[in-house]
Amino acid sequence: MLRLRVRLQVESKCIETLALANSGFIGAEPEIMLPEPLARELLGNKPPTITVKRILADGSTINLVRCVEPVNVYVVTEDRVVGPVPAYPYISRISTVLLNDKLLGKLGIVLLDFGEGLWCFRDELGFKTRHSY
Repeated sequence: MLRLRVRLQVESKCIETLALANSGFIGAEPEIMLPEPLARELLGNKPPTITVKRILADGSTINLVRCVEPVNVYVVTEDRVVGPVPAYPYISRISTVLLNDKLLGKLGIVLLDFGEGLWCFRDELGFKTRHSY
């Protein structure tokens, strides 16, 4: 499992939290799944949203609430900050922030070992190994 420290920013509001890199959360563009309480803190009580039908890994469908404006996402490590990458937030009852495959790619995240949570940035491949939070 890969947990990353991320900074989420909308205008002057900024939140740092842990997020789960979820390669099974696929999309055509960078997207992020936010728990409702965190979404309210970052986006306010009534951000402009649309309902989007998504197909899950098992082939079933689900309707999700997606904000019409993106948030800026950064990955924060002990020695560097990468971003911003604009990502469209989904608001959900989940308890963990999820990063989709396109967002992980735009942030330059390379997963080295799923079980151990080892990763690096694309420009560090072969030179540096980082550990999941």
